[in-house]
Amino acid sequence: MRVVADTNVLVSALIFPGGAPESVYRLALEGRIELVTSRPLLAELGRVLTAKFGWGAERTEEAVAEVIRLVELVEPRQPVAEIEADPADDRVLEAAEEGHANAIVSGDRHLLALGSWRGIRIESPASFLATL
Repeated sequence: MRVVADTNVLVSALIFPGGAPESVYRLALEGRIELVTSRPLLAELGRVLTAKFGWGAERTEEAVAEVIRLVELVEPRQPVAEIEADPADDRVLEAAEEGHANAIVSGDRHLLALGSWRGIRIESPASFLATL
């Protein structure tokens, strides 16, 4: 199963151990799901870890490098303009479409409100784990 884990899921997995986001991340580490992402999403991960959580550059680079080793990196070719309230969320949709994802796992209310998009289901980490 190919999955795009939204930045908020990856951040939670890295910072708050023991929750559903970490369980999703562990599925990827165990090879039970394939994570798909893009450069814009990796850049957002780095920005959030540094700006919002105060991680230093070296620690952030190591975390992003760990994620890069785990994922399939795609280069979205088609821009998406689906979420007016938060256009940055469209980067998640772009990665999912380009990466032929089966699911998007997110805690973002705008994405979750879609329920699915172009046949790609969108679920919270807990819901994703329950249906896996």
